[in-house]
Amino acid sequence: MNLASALLELLTVAFALAIVLGLAFFSLKLLKRFQAGAPSDDQIRYLRALPVGQRERLTLVAYRDEVFLLGVTAGQITVLDRRTRSPEELAAEATAAEQARRRAAQPSMAMRRLIGKTLARERPDF
Repeated sequence: MNLASALLELLTVAFALAIVLGLAFFSLKLLKRFQAGAPSDDQIRYLRALPVGQRERLTLVAYRDEVFLLGVTAGQITVLDRRTRSPEELAAEATAAEQARRRAAQPSMAMRRLIGKTLARERPDF
């Protein structure tokens, strides 16, 4: 076996590995996107956090139709405040979730072009 054939085999294996890793990466991204789905009422949703020290922070979370302000430290979590969300907030959140679900279900424009060129047997330009 000479050097050229060994190098060719090595390049073939590296190319095949790159294809497999690329397919795995995009499959995982696609799976994550479809598994996320729309949040249900029984999920605790993280809204935002504000650090107030090295290991302390204030955190806003939503659960059902309430928003909780939590004080989070290294040793405990304390509910500092809670309020009921207004119907307008709930409607705006439902609209945003529906729009996000529609965007997630549609492939991006770049993906559509790539698929179109592949189906038309053109060489995709990256």
